[in-house]
Amino acid sequence: MPKSIITKQNFINQWLKHFAKDVTKENIAKYVKDQCIWHVFSWNLLSSDAYLTGDDARRAYDEADKSNCTYCDMFGKNGVTDNLLDEYNSSKEIDSKIIELYVISNDYSWTYIKTHENDLCGPYFMKIK
Repeated sequence: MPKSIITKQNFINQWLKHFAKDVTKENIAKYVKDQCIWHVFSWNLLSSDAYLTGDDARRAYDEADKSNCTYCDMFGKNGVTDNLLDEYNSSKEIDSKIIELYVISNDYSWTYIKTHENDLCGPYFMKIK
């Protein structure tokens, strides 16, 4: 991900551009804007076979190459960073330490989102095919 993406809003805009490109602007405005970007999953705005949820998502994230990722800690002190902090290394660490986290691989090939809703919504893992 380009170093120019340093704000949470820029991160969100890039996430929407790459992972929600097939969602209509109307649905983004209605279900996602001013909400959480993971609502593209929770409102079924993407086909359910396009992403994983729950433990399947956790496994996919744990197996993913996280050496070149950008992280957005939505409610925490870390903001947007490309540093792999210990608490971002595994889904178990994320679940125990982070309220809501968005991860994008720098080539935009996959994303992982741990929501503040815990197992009610998410986590989600999506790999671009």
